[in-house]
Amino acid sequence: MNNMAVRSEVNVTDSRPLRVYVRVVGVICDVAMACSALLVLMDLVLIGFAVVMRYLLDAPITWGDEIVALSLTAIVMLGAPKVLASGGHISVDIVTSSLKGRIAAFLKIWANLGVLAVAGLLIVNGLTTALFSKMIGSLTEGHLELPVWMLQLLLPLGGVLLGLVAIELLWRNLESFLRPADKEMTQ
Repeated sequence: MNNMAVRSEVNVTDSRPLRVYVRVVGVICDVAMACSALLVLMDLVLIGFAVVMRYLLDAPITWGDEIVALSLTAIVMLGAPKVLASGGHISVDIVTSSLKGRIAAFLKIWANLGVLAVAGLLIVNGLTTALFSKMIGSLTEGHLELPVWMLQLLLPLGGVLLGLVAIELLWRNLESFLRPADKEMTQ
């Protein structure tokens, strides 16, 4: 597993406020990931149901594919923060694993700032887009015709969740970067 931004558990060397923050963000990410997993299961059942209805009973459902397509955004936005927190994101391991010491710590901080910037873009652009879609009354295409702005709010929600994890990782990496090397040895 990549050690670029691994959180997963409370660390003994973390400050007390960081340990509290880690627990709170961990619960939020667990709930979001559980919702994402439930949506995946719902999609699986819905696709299976649609196949049975279409090919065995010759009575296709017209809205199944739309629900599955729309839920994919929710699955990604709710699942990405937990993946980031557990270090499951993609990086160039050959480069990051060969770096040691302060350079590796600096690279981790830089990566955390990058994720925080992306989270900020998701929040700002997602809200702007959702408000515009609400203003013009945009609806999804197809049989359901749902308000687009409701679906677009998943982007800022994902940005907030991703931002919470990025702040946690940045905080942990800054503490590690600023901690004297002899203090790490004693704990």
